[in-house]
Amino acid sequence: MDTHRAITLTLTDGVVEATNRRGATLLIHPDGTHGFTPVELFLAAIGSCGAIDVDLLMRKQRDPVGRMTLTVEGHKVGSRMIDLRVTYDLEGEHDPRKVDRAVTKTAEDLCTVSRTLATASPVTHAIGETAGG
Repeated sequence: MDTHRAITLTLTDGVVEATNRRGATLLIHPDGTHGFTPVELFLAAIGSCGAIDVDLLMRKQRDPVGRMTLTVEGHKVGSRMIDLRVTYDLEGEHDPRKVDRAVTKTAEDLCTVSRTLATASPVTHAIGETAGG
């Protein structure tokens, strides 16, 4: 199983373009005028990971979700986000026990993004071979 995950980021005139291995791209800009801000992407990563996991678990429990809206929020204090919260709103009628089971399992075991944050995984910053050359 390939465990390595990577994206490539290219900065041009203050706008960052992120590209994944499959060629999909998105724009990142400091104030969001040309795409998402880095903090918005951070929040989107948390929420999309949760949405995908909850959707999968609800389908496995034979209570599929047609549409779900998530709100991911927190407070930016200095250079950190604190008090992060993901709120799941599922449209339609669903067994509350199944929803609770899916959200709890996602939060405690499945969502790679929020689980990585919860374990405070270190991030290493390194200078590439072409920098300064």
